[in-house]
Amino acid sequence: MKKRRRIQSVLAALALMLGLAWPMPASAVSLYFTGINDSVTPLTSDTMPCWFGGTLYVPYTVFDAGMNGVNVSLGLSSSYNRFGQTVSVFNLKQILVFELDTGVCRDDMTGVTYNARSIMRHGRPYLPLNTVCSFFGLEYSYTQLSYIPQGFLVRVRSADAVLDDARFVDGARNLINSRLREYTQSLSPAESTDVGNTTPSVTPQPPSPQPPEEDGTSAAVYLAFRCESGEALRDILNGLDGGRCYAVFFLSPQVLEEEGDLIRRMLGSGHSVGILADSGEELGDLLTRGSRALEEAARTRTTLAYVPAGQREALEQKGWVCWEETALLTPRDTVSPAAFASSGVSRLGSGRGTVYLTVEGNGNTARVLSALLRQLDNNNYKITVPMETRL
Repeated sequence: MKKRRRIQSVLAALALMLGLAWPMPASAVSLYFTGINDSVTPLTSDTMPCWFGGTLYVPYTVFDAGMNGVNVSLGLSSSYNRFGQTVSVFNLKQILVFELDTGVCRDDMTGVTYNARSIMRHGRPYLPLNTVCSFFGLEYSYTQLSYIPQGFLVRVRSADAVLDDARFVDGARNLINSRLREYTQSLSPAESTDVGNTTPSVTPQPPSPQPPEEDGTSAAVYLAFRCESGEALRDILNGLDGGRCYAVFFLSPQVLEEEGDLIRRMLGSGHSVGILADSGEELGDLLTRGSRALEEAARTRTTLAYVPAGQREALEQKGWVCWEETALLTPRDTVSPAAFASSGVSRLGSGRGTVYLTVEGNGNTARVLSALLRQLDNNNYKITVPMETRL
């Protein structure tokens, strides 16, 4: 009997030691903060780390400085190819690819596969943290925060990190509490004044977005931006994020070569990228140059192209998906946003079929974009997620 008690005591002690060394999530209302080197990303419901099947997952955007919200680099880039259903994390020497539809994880350089898979959460790919860190030589930790009930910090570190975990958790206390206040205010403004340096034991959950009601008269709109330069890209992306709309960006080869960070942001946010090839240069050269630049920037390919009307049939026979617009709108600095939006929507006509709307991606576009999106919505034009198989 005494021997059995001793064994039980040893097992209980081991369980306690393991629990202290690697705490598991306490409940469904736990808060998971994300640390990248010596910074903490904004806390949002749709980018919070999560557990699945006993494995800790983080959004693929964590590994890309252009998309992780704090512009902190781990020496990696990442991209999400919605059409090919793959997520890639890469640097100059290695590429790790997750196939969403098959559940395969592989080294793209050697073909070696790993016992890991990506999952989808809130419409965003999540990757197993241990697999990615092991593959690229990063470190990660999972720490319970003493100053936030049911709060945990998931931290990813490269060799550039300065602080160890203990000093970072202590030093980042004010920043973490600031992230918590921002998060709570975004969920429940009426309760935000009650939030200090701690969180209530039950975290309010945001309501699930409801799909728009169809009235039988709405028309699908595919929205595209024709961008010969990158001057307005960031502002256009910010405008689309604010309206929660998705678009196709037709980018010239030069833009594809120069705007790698923004291209990865586009793809990571759910937008599509095509090649703008309607200048006076040789069409084949432009498409080849653009394809090469896109692959180097985001390790992905596209079959979308914006080309002269007379070239479409021949290119479509070669597998390209060529954009054929219903209307092309060009914002001018002499026209108000409201007037531009009203005039632009009136050009779409009274028909309720599918609309292919192109907007010149110039410096005035961001100024009028919000008004255009509202006007489309007010007239029952529903902006549809672009897919190469649908266009």
